[in-house]
Amino acid sequence: MIKYYFLILAFNEERHLLKTFKKLKKIIKLKKISSYKIIINNDGSHDRTEKIAIQIKNKIDNKIELISYKKNIGVAKSIKNFIVNHKQGKLIVVSGDNELDEILLTNLINASKKTDFVLSYFLNREKKGWFRANMSTLFNLIFCTIFDVYAFYLQGPFVWPLDKIKKMKIYSEGIAYCSEVNVKLLNSGLKYSEVQGNMATRSNKDSTSFRIFNFYDILKTLIFLIFEIKILKKYKIKSQRILVN
Repeated sequence: MIKYYFLILAFNEERHLLKTFKKLKKIIKLKKISSYKIIINNDGSHDRTEKIAIQIKNKIDNKIELISYKKNIGVAKSIKNFIVNHKQGKLIVVSGDNELDEILLTNLINASKKTDFVLSYFLNREKKGWFRANMSTLFNLIFCTIFDVYAFYLQGPFVWPLDKIKKMKIYSEGIAYCSEVNVKLLNSGLKYSEVQGNMATRSNKDSTSFRIFNFYDILKTLIFLIFEIKILKKYKIKSQRILVN
């Protein structure tokens, strides 16, 4: 059984994909992980992302798996589609833009060996830009307050247990996807930890991060979460925070 699945999400990442892959392989080797699979998910890219992914498989590591969509389906649907076909192991999603630094990736892996799932947050939030950073803070506060959970950042890089996630019905189709899953995990009687790290690159997505669809997705997700957690009491056992050095 494979212990770790590293899903690299790439949309128009011809400039960063190879660097992201090499960084990930370096950390996997450093942490001496022997049971793993790397999947590169080309989400309808219009540039050379798919060709670079194929080159990585043919010239560097023929054990990786390639997934390619003709049209962009987004992060949420890409992850959902992956989970459908995998039942066991732990999932770590890696952004193809080389956003995560080595320390954060290492911290995620280290913590995952002692807990069921791991959340994370960025120390250098200013790299998100003023608007995104403050909207993320407000978004996080609303979710944590309503569902009585304590997390520095529900939208950060994560390690998820596939056997638990596969049993969940996830309603979000966009920006609220990670928060929905994490709120449910935090109410599933599991053990978890939070780790910190930095964004390796400055985000340039301020203008598209909070479109009308994203507000709709947040509102829809909130309604379904309230129904499942507050009314149906489907997720009612608080998960236990484990402090990991």
